Amino acid sequence: MPKLDISRFQLQTYPCPICGAEKNKKLYLIQGFHIVKCKICEMTFVNPRISNEQIFDVYRHEYFDRNEDGYKGYEGVADLRIQTFEKWYRDIEPHCTHKGVALDIGCAAGYFLDILKENLWETEGIELDHRMRELVIKKGYNVSNDPLEYFTSSRQYDLITMFDVIEHLPELQKDFAKISSLLSPQGVLALSTPNIDSFQHHLFRSRWFQFKPVEHLHYFSPQTLRRLAVDHGLSVELVKKSGQYSNIPFLRDRLQHYGFKKLGLIFDFFVKLFSLEKLNWYTDTGSIFVILRKI
Repeated sequence: MPKLDISRFQLQTYPCPICGAEKNKKLYLIQGFHIVKCKICEMTFVNPRISNEQIFDVYRHEYFDRNEDGYKGYEGVADLRIQTFEKWYRDIEPHCTHKGVALDIGCAAGYFLDILKENLWETEGIELDHRMRELVIKKGYNVSNDPLEYFTSSRQYDLITMFDVIEHLPELQKDFAKISSLLSPQGVLALSTPNIDSFQHHLFRSRWFQFKPVEHLHYFSPQTLRRLAVDHGLSVELVKKSGQYSNIPFLRDRLQHYGFKKLGLIFDFFVKLFSLEKLNWYTDTGSIFVILRKI
């Protein structure tokens, strides 16, 4: 991984975000941050990490255009992201009792809001990145820039979504209490997040590309996510492997990340030989897709 100057961050030690225990064992040291596992409930998280007072500043400016953290050209692969969101919507829709009001937390460029609107949902979003929020507001959506724990609404939502968001949230207990209060009776929460029990993590260990300790604060397993959900009145309806639509540049980037230079050269040879540059497919990225229902 690239070197990161962490001196600009104020770091603070926190207890386990699931059970509150302060007994951890260190797993990895990544970019100057310790990845630890709780000895009581086995939740994995960054500790010490960027303080709650500073964490939201990471997302306010150019988060979707940075290289050392954040995304590298989020909008440059819009077609792949839209295909992924369309698939996820197809997974979600059978679990919804009706099409009412939906809230997408971390809505980015609004691609999933577009899909919800096309499927006759009334939609709102939350997005901290200033440029993205303005972009989505210009498309006609109501988008808040308040972090989830400070977000308020006069109504409840029949569907709340947060894709690759929960691992960023600094105060999981407060955030899930807020989500539970925002959901209507029998309302559905759908989310995706990196899975610490995934084959990819067990294979690559500290080199797993999901270890991004500036922004990814928490690393769930199905078991720890289930415990958090149940504690806040949410029942688990679906847990399955999750991924995203990918293409050749995505796979090439992963080979480079893991240092497979020779394999990358062979890969490029066959891509050019068989004219595969425009190929795309849905691939498991070591995440889980979860649907929860308010009890």
